[in-house]
Amino acid sequence: MVRTSARSREAVGVPRGYAGVVSVLRGNRRFLLVVVPIFAVAIGLVVAYLVLRPTIRRNAAILVESKLRVAASVVQEVRAVDGELAAATAERLNEVAPEDMEFQGPDEASDEPLVVSVALTGDVWNGAARADSGACYFIRLTADGDTLRGTIPGNDCTGAAASRADPRGWPEL
Repeated sequence: MVRTSARSREAVGVPRGYAGVVSVLRGNRRFLLVVVPIFAVAIGLVVAYLVLRPTIRRNAAILVESKLRVAASVVQEVRAVDGELAAATAERLNEVAPEDMEFQGPDEASDEPLVVSVALTGDVWNGAARADSGACYFIRLTADGDTLRGTIPGNDCTGAAASRADPRGWPEL
């Protein structure tokens, strides 16, 4: 509440150096001093994302490919110890694999590079893992010692889907 005295007709309760009324321009200036930098930073982040998007996808592919190579080496270790490729089930691999990796059954979808969906079909071991970019990569090991690689189109990133997929190799980075 602003009181005025009869004598001076000046506003009482307003600190010295401040006008009794704040202009609209001064109020907008303060608003713009906050909003313009926020808007500039937001535009910068969008541009940085668009520029770095190929690098982000490449790094996601490198990560999932390296984890599938680790999974293949664990499968080869199990094969060497147990004598057959069919021994490399998800349960057995979880026992011997590095702690950061997890293996699951053929119908459970992988949702990250550290989770590998495993399917055994005859003398063939298949492992599928989803990259952070959303692409699904798989690796296939045969009883003959061949290692085949490829990607699975669509959203089905399971070991069962990997066993049916065409091994055309991993995309070039």
